[in-house]
Amino acid sequence: MNNLMDSFYTSVGQTLVEDILCEDGEYLVRTSHQDDEVKRLLGSFNHDTASLIDNLLVEQLAIGELREAAYFRAGFRLALELTR
Repeated sequence: MNNLMDSFYTSVGQTLVEDILCEDGEYLVRTSHQDDEVKRLLGSFNHDTASLIDNLLVEQLAIGELREAAYFRAGFRLALELTR
């Protein structure tokens, strides 16, 4: 069941969620602003420090994705239980 939900989550994330986010003007503005700020921040440090910060940001993103997946899976399980 876990593999099925993971596949379903990936499929939904690549289609429905991306479409919803791309329609949201605030999301697009915020992500663009964040990208600019990260570039500016990384440009103000030496290569080693910038690399450490980049690694930290990548880990933060990965943790966020894991949390999103857990919320989705919990909601999906709840929905399945409610349909019984």
